[in-house]
Amino acid sequence: VVLDNSVAERYTVLRISSTDTVGFLYEFTHALALHGIYIARVTVDTIGHRVQDTLYVTNQQGHKVTDPARQHALRAATVLVKHFVHLLPRSPDPEAALLSFRALLGQLFSRPNWPAELVSLENPDVLHALAHLLGVSEFLWNDFLRMQYANLFPVVRDVAALAVAHDAAHLQADLHAQLATADDPRAVLNAFKDREMFRIDMRYILGLIGEFGQFAAELSDLADVVVAAAFHLCWQTLQAQFGEPRLADGTPAAMSVCALGKAGGRELGFASDIELMFIYAGGGQTRGPQVISNADFYERLVQEFLRTIQARREGIFEIDLRLRPYGQAGALAVALNAFTRYFAPGGPAWAYERQALIRLRPLAGDTALGDHIVALRDAYVYTGEPFDVAAMRAMRERQLRHLVTAGTFNAKFSPGGSVDIEYLVQGLQITHGRAIPTLRQTNTAAAMAALHTAGILSLEDYLSLVAAHVFIRRLVNALRMVRGNTRDLTVPAADSEEFIFLARRLGYGRASARLQSDLTWHTTHVVQLNQRLLAA
Repeated sequence: VVLDNSVAERYTVLRISSTDTVGFLYEFTHALALHGIYIARVTVDTIGHRVQDTLYVTNQQGHKVTDPARQHALRAATVLVKHFVHLLPRSPDPEAALLSFRALLGQLFSRPNWPAELVSLENPDVLHALAHLLGVSEFLWNDFLRMQYANLFPVVRDVAALAVAHDAAHLQADLHAQLATADDPRAVLNAFKDREMFRIDMRYILGLIGEFGQFAAELSDLADVVVAAAFHLCWQTLQAQFGEPRLADGTPAAMSVCALGKAGGRELGFASDIELMFIYAGGGQTRGPQVISNADFYERLVQEFLRTIQARREGIFEIDLRLRPYGQAGALAVALNAFTRYFAPGGPAWAYERQALIRLRPLAGDTALGDHIVALRDAYVYTGEPFDVAAMRAMRERQLRHLVTAGTFNAKFSPGGSVDIEYLVQGLQITHGRAIPTLRQTNTAAAMAALHTAGILSLEDYLSLVAAHVFIRRLVNALRMVRGNTRDLTVPAADSEEFIFLARRLGYGRASARLQSDLTWHTTHVVQLNQRLLAA
């Protein structure tokens, strides 16, 4: 890149010599316009794969570009655009990457001394990571990159640091240190949540999380740490005002925060919500300064908790309490005796609600109460009665009618999708879990392994089910990666451009037909296993 102010009387001559890159001039002229550089004339000389672009440019006032800082910025913009456009073909969705890159440039150029931020971004590895991120996820761009682009560069430009996972102990210590000096703990907690979730998402997109289950484990560690910290903050706030809740006999009325669903199974993925149930020991009242009933105290605590954890977007780390007794019509905080009446055999809970307790896992609050709830869960779920296959089949029929568009495949609800895998595993757990306690696993992969070890799943069936589970989980993550929510997991039509981009995100490259073949293979096997192993 050469800037010459001696050749032309009115213009700065900008010469760019490099290998030819499709689309470079188009994007570069757009970038110059954003940067306040006007182009009077362009000549292009091409020899083989080499090209020399000569641009006659001025600043906004129509004068030559003579300021050293502006010249440096012009060189930086040239290098950035050239490298990025060169890497576009490797992006899963080049068009999306390009549109996001344009918006990013607009924001970047508005910052003072922005070239200083690009010193390490000129590294091809860093630019490749940026091109990949911008071309993978619309929801990451809309909810993180676009809104936090200033925070993007410190993370992306240190690709080596992204290679290191932050385990639960690291996360807990980091958050505790930040909260200890925070003027606004709620803001600090949510900023920490968003930053670490973004970091984990980027590790997954860039291929730095290789082992299946590690992505879910890292997200689950983060959820556990954030939920526990939020609960502790809310407890401290209410205890200072109302005192500690006590039972009628004067002993503390503790609470356990229990995770369910994907959070309970430590199987969180892109855009997962966090399903929780808040269970407290029983009735009584607080000790003051202001005295209120335990039910009122814990109802207020859950309300405060919901205000504390703020989802950046619907469906992303959104707290879901719908699995509590009576769902949205029930109390936010559940008394232990109400939990018992509702879920015990003969109680009003539907079969599918008891089935959901399989993945109940205490993650915050009183440990002893959490252990007691797990024991109750085992007594209510693992009764020795066979799994009600007929009820499950009826529910699946309703799901197919109401949640799947005819002629499409929904990765969650269509035959052979994730629901069929989970119901198969959970059905076998319910049938055999009383006699074989090792089957009482909250995690689906761990439950599959336990079923195989117990001789309930043959080696062939186990390997087939594991392969299907891994495939469907990766498919769901790839769909959510773009859409940013759990509401639509419909796989695009096989002949569509979106399907081609989906194949690229999943590592199939241009072999999108192989993705369709694998989808058919795995879902067919899941349906066959379901019919054979859960025969009514």
